[in-house]
Amino acid sequence: MLAVSWLVVAPVAFAQRDTTGVELLAFGDVNLGRTVGQRILAGDTMYAFRGMMDRMKAAEIVFLNLESQLSDQKGQTVHPRNNLIFTGPPAGADALSIAGIDVVSTANNHAFDYGLRGLRETIMHLDRAGIAWTGTGPEPDDGFPPAIVERDSILIGFVAFTEFVNAGGPWEGHVALFDSSAAARAVKQLRSLVDVVVASYHGGGEYGQQISGRSRAQMRWLAECGAAIVIGHHPHVPYGIERWKGSWIALSLGNFVFGQPQHYWTQIGLAASFRVRREGDGVRVGEPALLPFRAAMQPSWDLTPADQDSVWHRVTKGSSLHFRREQDIIHVSAEPSP
Repeated sequence: MLAVSWLVVAPVAFAQRDTTGVELLAFGDVNLGRTVGQRILAGDTMYAFRGMMDRMKAAEIVFLNLESQLSDQKGQTVHPRNNLIFTGPPAGADALSIAGIDVVSTANNHAFDYGLRGLRETIMHLDRAGIAWTGTGPEPDDGFPPAIVERDSILIGFVAFTEFVNAGGPWEGHVALFDSSAAARAVKQLRSLVDVVVASYHGGGEYGQQISGRSRAQMRWLAECGAAIVIGHHPHVPYGIERWKGSWIALSLGNFVFGQPQHYWTQIGLAASFRVRREGDGVRVGEPALLPFRAAMQPSWDLTPADQDSVWHRVTKGSSLHFRREQDIIHVSAEPSP
């Protein structure tokens, strides 16, 4: 029998929002370790999300990639000898919950930074805070349960995969490594249970100007297997969006909560908004909108007009899709506007 992580839940400067159906608002990479973790430990639980919460709470479902474990390391949030090993504290789960985040992917290259105990603690704290998760498993025989969220009688299921894991050690069976056959089985099995499947893919190179061919092919495979929405993570910079076999693929949403000031594009993130509506006997995923923001340890919606123009050119360059700007929002369509 398939194990499932369930979650059922009974003044932002944007243009007027469409409020019909269920809004899924997806973000990129979140690191609650390092400096952010120290701020949380000092009692400033909402340090990372304070500037984004109003818009997040307006969405019915908020999803992101949780790039850090959430574990008790006696006050440590980054390894003293390796800056690439980090963890958020247990209270990071409370920050996620208070901010309005409903589902997270735990499948990424940092999923095993503090070993199996850190992985299990992460799951425990997410469960405690009422946040659904997918992409890891506490026991090797349990597999990688999907997360299923219900809103307005619409079931949306989430699965997550990573192309690699940084840490050595016995992480096999605990982190969902991308494998085309296993991914196909997971997506198809979940599709039989829900109205819409969302697949998170963590992979590719970092900081590049465009997505790698391998990553694009693997995300397209997830779409071909039945994922209506595929969300890319790990490059730490935003890429565009594409339509493939009737599905939407956000190639990379870039950073969300991450302190990487060394590059321009690591400081710009995208949120992807999808409207899911029941139409007749079926459920339809509407055309997405992209919401650019300032990615940082304390992200905000404050981008300059020059930043907005840069995002527009980066997202639209070379795309066969159709785009329309409305204040701070980039609307995406497979067909030209009438």
